[in-house]
Amino acid sequence: MTTPEPTTSIESSNSQPVGESVPMTDEQKFFFDLHGWILIPSVLSAMETEEMKAEVYAGAKQSYDGALQRLLDHPAIVGILSEILSEEPFMRDDCYSFRCEGSFTTVRPFGWRKSQRGDMGMPHVVRPPQQANPMRYQVAGNKIFSGLTRVVWELEEVKSGQGGTTFLSGSHKSFFSYGGPDPFRPNISDSSWEDSIRDAMSEYSCPAGSVVIFTESLIHAANDWTNPDNPRCAVFNCYNSIWAQWHRLNLGHEKIEAMPLKRQSLFRGTWAIGGPSGNREYSLENRTW
Repeated sequence: MTTPEPTTSIESSNSQPVGESVPMTDEQKFFFDLHGWILIPSVLSAMETEEMKAEVYAGAKQSYDGALQRLLDHPAIVGILSEILSEEPFMRDDCYSFRCEGSFTTVRPFGWRKSQRGDMGMPHVVRPPQQANPMRYQVAGNKIFSGLTRVVWELEEVKSGQGGTTFLSGSHKSFFSYGGPDPFRPNISDSSWEDSIRDAMSEYSCPAGSVVIFTESLIHAANDWTNPDNPRCAVFNCYNSIWAQWHRLNLGHEKIEAMPLKRQSLFRGTWAIGGPSGNREYSLENRTW
């Protein structure tokens, strides 16, 4: 799959990104709808990657501070998130048409095991198959509505088969049970098909500074990090519609208030009455909790 050229550079300060957002291409829409995820390699320059990687290795737990803050509304993802989480009337110049729900970082050294996670690396989704809720993936009127959506910034090289996130491509459209005893369970635990499901999961390779975008309705899983050449250093940011919320926000008002106004709009309250002219600005009284 071809990808657009890397976006224009970003200022070294934490101000708004420089340059226009990159629209989602028809090819990206096709493969995102087909697989439930896309990879855009080499989005960040080497200098940007090193700057952000240093912050994660220094202990940054999420992307709300320092250079990492610029990843929240990087031009390479804004057009895509607008396409799959919003619709035309709500796309404005003074605010974003989607919300940020949360952020965390991870550093996984050689030898890290998925058993260190609370879910033991069990392939999972935000909702089980056939369950209709605001988080599920759907397409209507030639328009993608991705529901809860994850953006992963890979700040070190990822090699296929050596520990990156894996995906059961196409499972975001599944209407059938995963083979387990509980049709409402949002993972494949106790499924007699677990080995077959894991064998069918897709992997990826990418250079440092790449970004992966996927719908959380897609079965995905963490894996043992077996790459001896570098740790996995990544930032996981989560986004949603302005009408729906899954996570409680792990961010205080003071940090949001210090952001540029448009970036603040990523954290405004979860409501949309009044149409496009309604909920546009963040404030202490109008924030996600």
